[in-house]
Amino acid sequence: SNNLKQIVLALHNFHDSYSTFPATAGLDDDGQPLLSWRVAILPFLGQLELYNQFHMDEAWDSEHNIQLLEQMPDFYRDPKQPLAPGYTVYLAVVSEQSLLRKTEPSGIRDITDGTSNTILGVEANALEAVPWTAPRDYDIDEDNPGRNLFTNGIVQAMFGDGSIHVLSESIDPNILNALYTRAGGEVTQLPDE
Repeated sequence: SNNLKQIVLALHNFHDSYSTFPATAGLDDDGQPLLSWRVAILPFLGQLELYNQFHMDEAWDSEHNIQLLEQMPDFYRDPKQPLAPGYTVYLAVVSEQSLLRKTEPSGIRDITDGTSNTILGVEANALEAVPWTAPRDYDIDEDNPGRNLFTNGIVQAMFGDGSIHVLSESIDPNILNALYTRAGGEVTQLPDE
């Protein structure tokens, strides 16, 4: 959970600087996704030198940026799941109703469900692993909100208030869907861990 704590703190420091959380992808002039939010928060993780090596106007897999894939910082490496070099399972949860969205940034002011009731991101299982620089995340499936999420029956989740919680595979799918939304109007209580 230490990695997730560093990541969620960096997201909040990004918010303190820009008054929004990052969108999950930087976009080019045509609206095509370029680089992940995981790149955008590097300066807030003490990785300004690595951040400055990226060509922010190029896709994650451009000839230049792809060379940086294997320089993935340790805090994006899950110590419990063996993954290919440069891959991570620390993902934003993404939908039109999520806190971190694909194209538009949102802020704490947009969380009407309460920061302690809104999931920012998760430590998904290895089936969901992505290149850390790629603008790919955990796309929410409302019909199966726990798809490829749990490892050994649990998942660690980052919440909008900066906390980390462990959720069980037995969580009610309706509660999980409610926790994914920033302004769904649902009354939810986080299940006991």
